[in-house]
This record gives sequence, C-alpha cells and structure tokens, in this order.
Amino acid sequence: METTPQSERDVLVELRRLITEFLYGGEGTPEVREYIASVYEDDSKLLIYLKGRKYRVNHAWETLKRKAEIICNDYPEYFPETLPKSAFQLINNHVYGALKARDKLGRRIICFNAGKWDPKEISVDELAGVVTHHLDLMLTDEDVLSNGIVYIQNCEDIGMKHVKEYSLHRMLRMLDIFCYAYPIQIKGIYYLNVPFYARYVYKIIRPFLPKKIKERLIISSNDQKFAALHDQLSPRILPKFLGGHLENEEAFDMTMLQHLQ
Repeated sequence: METTPQSERDVLVELRRLITEFLYGGEGTPEVREYIASVYEDDSKLLIYLKGRKYRVNHAWETLKRKAEIICNDYPEYFPETLPKSAFQLINNHVYGALKARDKLGRRIICFNAGKWDPKEISVDELAGVVTHHLDLMLTDEDVLSNGIVYIQNCEDIGMKHVKEYSLHRMLRMLDIFCYAYPIQIKGIYYLNVPFYARYVYKIIRPFLPKKIKERLIISSNDQKFAALHDQLSPRILPKFLGGHLENEEAFDMTMLQHLQ
C-alpha cells in the first residue's frame, strides 16, 4: 500500500476505532486491556504494527492484540524485564545476533550458531527471551518493518542435548510468538547442516506452519553444507561459520549488546 500523510492518518483512525471497540466491549483481562490502552495513545507504536502489516488494519490489530495476550497472559516468561548474564555471552560470543550487512533486498539477517549454544548454561526459554528482546529492538528499524528479516541457523555440532529441547509444545509456543505477535515478516529461513536425527523436529512442526513459512523454509543436510545459503547470500558478507569470508567481529552488528545492557 502506498501511503500519504492523509492515508496514514486514516489507517491510524481506523486502528484506534478497533481498539476502542475492544476496550469498551469489556474484552480481555485487565492486564491486556491496560497494555493495549497504553499503545493506543502512541502514534509511533501504532505505526509499527501498521507498517509491519503493510497498513492492513485488521491484521495490525490482531497482531497487537496477540502480542498483548502473550506478554500479559500466555507466555510472560519469554518477556523478562532483564536477561541473565549467560544471555549476554550468547551475543558477546557471536552465537546469536544480527549481521552488519543486509541481503540484496535490504533485509536484516539474524544468525544463530546453534551448536555453540549449551542448553545447560542457558535454557531454550531463556534463549527465546533473548530473541524477544532483540525483536523488540528491531521494531524501531524502518527497514525491518518494510523489508522483513532473514533467519539463518547453523546446526553443525548440535547433538541430542539440543534436539530434546524442541518439544512440540515449546515449538508451538515459539510459532505463536514469532509469527503472530510480531509485525515482522520472515522472508527467508535457513536451517543448515542439519543432522539426520534432528530432521524429525521439522516433520513434527510442519503441519502447523503457515503456508508462507513453508514456502520460505530451506533445510539442508551436512553434506550440502552452505550451498543453498550462498545461492542467495554472498559469502563476502557472512561469517566463517556460515562458509563466509568474515571473522565474527567483522560480520556481527554488536549494537544490540549495547542496547540490552
């Protein structure tokens, strides 16, 4: 949707109308209503949902409402006020983070070197808390709202201690949060160097994935290495653990760590 100052004001009015109907209709818990009421007053926050959902007002409203329900009622543990010290090590050691470079369409690139994550040091729920903090920061990035993101997970060196963390119950929670409660389009998903025993995780979750996610998901085995990724992203912008040319310090954008501290 091409927007003008007038059309942007119009969609803001329409979104506020939907919020008002919700608040005066007595729906939701007091916590959800309070959260949504706080967003109602802030044009910049409402525009995050509208821009991220391409100014489709109903979609923006459903995303905002789901975010409120998840934070206040359903999974508040994934939105801690502060992160554990071990979480900062994930970022500081370049296990998780965003790259400095964008892809050819201007999309931010998020990487997770899963084999370097120790579930005994930081639980998968704490890991999810790191991601929600990061995505909340990325909501202020106009490029992210306009172009979406690409997610890359390197599964080299993962073992059963990692795989057993991915129960169906937990994966459905993650799907609910990251697909339905954030106005960020996931434009590409790469799971690379996936061992044969870990592929059952995808088979379990596949029936629950949205159609677009299925279409954008690429899973490659150990013998395929990084070929599928390099078809889309130049090794010149990637860290060496993704078959790229750069040291981690050159590849990763560390401003996230500064904002989280």
